[in-house]
Amino acid sequence: MSVKRKVLIILIPLFLVLTLGFGFAATVKAVEFDEDGIIDANEVIDDDLFIGSETVEINGTVNGDVFAAGSVVKVNGTVNGSLVTGAQSVFVNGLVDGSVYAGSSTFTLGSEAEIGRNVYYGGFNLSAEPGSKVEKDLLVGAYQALLSGQVGRDVRAGVGALEIDGFVGNDVIAEVAGPSQGQQSYYFSSPPGVDTIIPSGIRISKDAEIGGSITYKSSEDQSDAIEISPAGGVTFEYNPDLDTEVVDPDEVGRVGSTALVGTWLLKRVRVFITLMLLGSLIIWQMPGLLNKVGDKVERESIPSLGWGMVSMMVVYLGAFLAAGLIIAGAIFFGVITLGELSRVILTIGFSSLGLILAAFGLLVSYGSKLVVAFMIGTLIIRWLAPKYENRKIWSMLVGVLLYTFLRAIPIFGFAIAVFVTLIGIGAMWLAYRDRKLPVSSAEGTVEVPPAE
Repeated sequence: MSVKRKVLIILIPLFLVLTLGFGFAATVKAVEFDEDGIIDANEVIDDDLFIGSETVEINGTVNGDVFAAGSVVKVNGTVNGSLVTGAQSVFVNGLVDGSVYAGSSTFTLGSEAEIGRNVYYGGFNLSAEPGSKVEKDLLVGAYQALLSGQVGRDVRAGVGALEIDGFVGNDVIAEVAGPSQGQQSYYFSSPPGVDTIIPSGIRISKDAEIGGSITYKSSEDQSDAIEISPAGGVTFEYNPDLDTEVVDPDEVGRVGSTALVGTWLLKRVRVFITLMLLGSLIIWQMPGLLNKVGDKVERESIPSLGWGMVSMMVVYLGAFLAAGLIIAGAIFFGVITLGELSRVILTIGFSSLGLILAAFGLLVSYGSKLVVAFMIGTLIIRWLAPKYENRKIWSMLVGVLLYTFLRAIPIFGFAIAVFVTLIGIGAMWLAYRDRKLPVSSAEGTVEVPPAE
């Protein structure tokens, strides 16, 4: 690609951004910034709203998204968009046409609350009062969730305590702590805005209605606390990490050791099977690339280690900067009230960034381990059984088996994983860099063709 073409590729989008931005800025209203924290009942805002104060109250109508922050946030009016809020206490008793993204000590859906899409909440206490409605899904990570309202689809929860006596259209999927059984609460006083703290465990009353199934993970079976039989049934999955009880050490020695060994072995088997399946797929589809990257690991292990560290820093730092640019672009178009374009920038920008990070995450989590394991396996096969050296599946099998064993060693295994990851990522970068590296020949400079 010529220098002129590269310059045009950069300048044309920049020209379009400036033209759209400043060309239409004079014909549209500005984004709304509210500092007193009060939107009166008869007030209508036809745009996205940024609002902050000690106490925020939205009693009117906002035809756009709302970004609210304060000690207390109350929404009694109408938000024809999504609500993004962070506060000590959040109370919604009106209409939010989109989704709610909330982080707070306590979050309450009042009896007249209606959420058009989903609720995402992280904090201490979530209370959905009778009469409240969430049209789609409710996802919560908190100590306690008290659900007496209506959820149109699924409830997904990671909580210490879960009580349901309302309506859930589909499934309840939860990780819940074991019952306290009269033990003293871990919290000596309620957090700000939280009136009561209920005992840990799951409790579903006979008045609850669940259209799908109940699946919960806990340290013990709590079937006695589930007073209904949903159409999809009730499934309990044992998870010792969610235990809240004080366990007799002697009992752990007699029973827990077997469970721990079984859990440890199962995790190792899962890692081995996953790596072997992916490794077999690479051998089948990209054997040439695997050989080339493995050769880089063998011949340039120290440079690969250095380039791996550089690559990791560049990718994640670049992702951070890219996220900042996406947000800056969205704010720019939000300020000139091109709200739709602002949402497009956020959606496409973060979706693309997410795909890139997901792809890089796969290389970090699996690809780097596989290329190093394949190289180590090849060296071992070459030394012990050279006649099988050309059978790549055996090299992969030996290498993955050795890595799985070493990775299972406490502390040392973590160090091995980091070392292998950095070398593998660095070798991939070196192999990519060399795909079209110019080399000298008798007839001039030529390009090395890509590896098959």
